Amino acid sequence: MAFTRIHHVGIITPSFEEAEKVFVKGFGLAVDRRRSPLPDGRPGSFDNVSTIEIPVAELYLELSKPNDTTGEAGRFLAERPRGGMHHLCLASDDIVNDVRRLQQKGIKLREEQAGKWDGRSPVFLDPATTLGLQLEVASSEQYYPHPAYRGEGLIVGMAHIGIAARSYEEVYKLWADSFGLAQNYSRDRGGPRRQEPGRSLGPDDPVYLKEFPASGCVIEISIPADSESGTARFVAQRATQGAAFHHIGPYASNVHGVVAKAKAAGVQQIGAIPEPGTAANYVAWFHPRSCIGTLVEVWNRPEP
Repeated sequence: MAFTRIHHVGIITPSFEEAEKVFVKGFGLAVDRRRSPLPDGRPGSFDNVSTIEIPVAELYLELSKPNDTTGEAGRFLAERPRGGMHHLCLASDDIVNDVRRLQQKGIKLREEQAGKWDGRSPVFLDPATTLGLQLEVASSEQYYPHPAYRGEGLIVGMAHIGIAARSYEEVYKLWADSFGLAQNYSRDRGGPRRQEPGRSLGPDDPVYLKEFPASGCVIEISIPADSESGTARFVAQRATQGAAFHHIGPYASNVHGVVAKAKAAGVQQIGAIPEPGTAANYVAWFHPRSCIGTLVEVWNRPEP
């Protein structure tokens, strides 16, 4: 009885053409056409949406396009026309007992599924009881996409899913106490800027970072270390119930190759990275306005 890994990352997109432009042409991934044939995709797991799947190692990106303007996905796009990260789905090897355990911890099912869930299908949790995060639970599956659907091999995994939160105590209660994910304390890092006369030293966006591994991926929590940083503003605006999805962190051994391909496809890089060979680890950020409303951080640091 356990949550074994990240099942998929759910992203709302205005069109499949936009999704392919970013993740296929830009990042060298591929649509799993066996499970979600183009051009129409497959019926989605929520609301009235059509969906395509883009594998990233042991999980996949679930890109969903609304089929109307009145449903949940349509309303999401009305507020965020470029789209964005909608939900995170965790895989369970014993979904009935795992959901029961969550309910015992005070986490509820969404109203439309409460009392109607069949005990087998994927189920969404009530965001009011998960710090405002849209979380889904699905039964574990042995998902090994055919090599044809693994893309060009630039991105070979998902290093982490970034979540911004207001309180360590709240996120620990959710991920460790309720979901049973063990925190990797060896990866605790970050902190406030150091103050010296006339200047502040340290990162431009000071945060405390906490990690909760889920098989080959990590749930990375960023907690603002002051009230003036970009993450602090993001939390104040988006994490009104405690937390909000912040970014996805794909892994690539050749970050410079990803940057070159993405920029050629019109994906906007934020800042720059050192020239090849001048550093051991490289991190490249891509602006959400060119990535379906999703901040993307590509890096080559191996996870411990």
